[in-house]
Amino acid sequence: MKRLFLSLILPVLALPGIASARDLPKTPLPSYEPWDEEVVHTFENLLVQEGGRVKPLYSVARFTLLQYSGKTTAAFQTADGVDHKLHYAEWLLNVLFKGEVAKDLPVFIVDDSAAVVQIGVSPKSKRDRYSYNELFAGRAKLAELSAQFAEKQKKYQESEKDPQFELGRVEGMILTLGRNISSFEYLLGQFGFARKGELIVNENILPDELIDLAKRLDVVEMLNKMPEMSINQLMQAISTPPGSSQDEIMFSGALRLFFFHANTARGMNLFPPRETDNEVWLSASDLMIEALGDKDARPWAGEQLGKIQSLVDAKNESPEAFAKELTEFSKWQHAISDPRGEGLHSDLEVKMYRGKYFMNSLVCFIFAFVVMAFSWLTPGSKIGKTLIIVASLIALLGLYFNVHGITLRSIIRQRPPITNLYDTVLFITGTAVLLGLLIEYFTRLGVGTLVAILSGVLGMFLSMKYEAKEATDTITQLVAVLDTNFWLATHVTIINIGYAAGLVSAIIGIIYLTGRFVFMLIGRKSKDFFKTLTRMNYGVICFCLFFALVGTVLGGIWANYSWGRFWGWDPKENGALMICLWTLVILHGRMAGWIRDLGVHMNAIVLAIITTFSWWGVNNLGVGLHSYGFTDGVWGALYSTWMIFGAFMLMGVIVWFRERQSKLRKKDSSKTAETLPA
Repeated sequence: MKRLFLSLILPVLALPGIASARDLPKTPLPSYEPWDEEVVHTFENLLVQEGGRVKPLYSVARFTLLQYSGKTTAAFQTADGVDHKLHYAEWLLNVLFKGEVAKDLPVFIVDDSAAVVQIGVSPKSKRDRYSYNELFAGRAKLAELSAQFAEKQKKYQESEKDPQFELGRVEGMILTLGRNISSFEYLLGQFGFARKGELIVNENILPDELIDLAKRLDVVEMLNKMPEMSINQLMQAISTPPGSSQDEIMFSGALRLFFFHANTARGMNLFPPRETDNEVWLSASDLMIEALGDKDARPWAGEQLGKIQSLVDAKNESPEAFAKELTEFSKWQHAISDPRGEGLHSDLEVKMYRGKYFMNSLVCFIFAFVVMAFSWLTPGSKIGKTLIIVASLIALLGLYFNVHGITLRSIIRQRPPITNLYDTVLFITGTAVLLGLLIEYFTRLGVGTLVAILSGVLGMFLSMKYEAKEATDTITQLVAVLDTNFWLATHVTIINIGYAAGLVSAIIGIIYLTGRFVFMLIGRKSKDFFKTLTRMNYGVICFCLFFALVGTVLGGIWANYSWGRFWGWDPKENGALMICLWTLVILHGRMAGWIRDLGVHMNAIVLAIITTFSWWGVNNLGVGLHSYGFTDGVWGALYSTWMIFGAFMLMGVIVWFRERQSKLRKKDSSKTAETLPA
């Protein structure tokens, strides 16, 4: 038995070493000189407004690289044979200030080489990461196909998902790659106006005379000399053929170059607005366009744009000069934003991501599972019981990391723990782990610890997968209907505690059915143990009913407050009601004797199916007032999960059938014995 266990566990433990031994992608860079740690630290704490929220540039870098690469590091090997692994903040620092280096970093994930073949690029392997320069040969074809597939996707949505417009797997990859490349080019071009003709993104679309003009033209000086005009007037002017004189040609070229810089500097809102009552931050593009239309704004806009010019000039001067300018820019930002109450917890946000609390939580739960598995080698012994205690303590540490991360997120947002779907995963995981540990405290059977560990592993793994799939900031602005701390702290929190209890009940049911099935196969019996599991699950189901019912009633009160009706048969409301009704079915069925131990646990799995549908499924129906958490791919994941639940229920059916057959045989034997003559 021990040899079998070790043969299974050792390959799993060896996987990280095998993965790390893989060759890193090679780049044509002769060498790579990393940025100074203090510079990276200053850079990652710069503030930027994205999605209506002022956040550290650290968070933008993290989710941008995650979107491009599917992971939060950029690993590569330079021509001198040295391996490098860049943190996402350092990667973005390269994109903004060392663009030529960033173009050679392999960060664009392509899951199927057929996608790069279609754009005319030679593939590397079936699934690999490519640099911008490696994909550049197919840039025009990529833009063409991306536009074509984007239109097809639009028709798919507008036609209520007509199958004829559904994107194929490779088509979806090409569309995603095209959008990522376009996004990367905007990042590269953010400070193009300050580079005096160096590293102009897509300079192939500019005529030679404009490229030459860019080397001699100062955008801020040009802005001060331009006539006051709107953006529409600017576009009309650059579309009009210039006159024949040299001055007219030069002026037309300057206008076109200004428009080019203004267009490529969009998206990164680094500048707080002048007005104290204005909450919208500005990008370099916004500054240019505002100053173009209002001469009075030009001194202020020129001052802000000059800060970027100073940064670019300092970067070309020396590392020390750049570090000084970057620090000054950061101090200037915070001096304006702090009195406005913006970005106050940006340092805490950086600390949260640097702390990797949720990853550490997952590691703890996995380690706890390994310790728990070793306890099964000596069940009931002193060593086995000690290992269960150790596993419980490690799971408790995992719960600490989970709760600590949730707390930091709440402080950063100044909100209760749950504001979006990602938050529900973290919260439900923590609640389920806590319930499991409480069960262990009162029963001391190891079952509660196993429930806690399984909940922790599955929940934290789901949170990682969800974050990687969405690849967007999980600390989001609230939709209007959710913008209330009171109801988020009451209804939303309580209903999610009910969800957690429903899932814990299913895990106990799975342990029960698996145990009964295995014991049936090996011919063992342990009635007391399984009776205890039933009592345990009965209590969890009662717990689930209480929180689901209270949460549903509070949700109705909130609905009456927000929408003027207590109940509207909305899918989310129906999902919550189904949980309440099914727990009542289980409890009444048990009390009436309609279902026995086996029935309780099988119905607990049905409860989990209903819970997962209410938790995830109803958001993806696209109807009702609660359809604000749509996540692509959820239905496939739900169907797979329900099939797994069905497999465990099949075990229960087999156990029930075998027990029934055994009872019938005993009954027949008893009747036969009674008819035999004395």
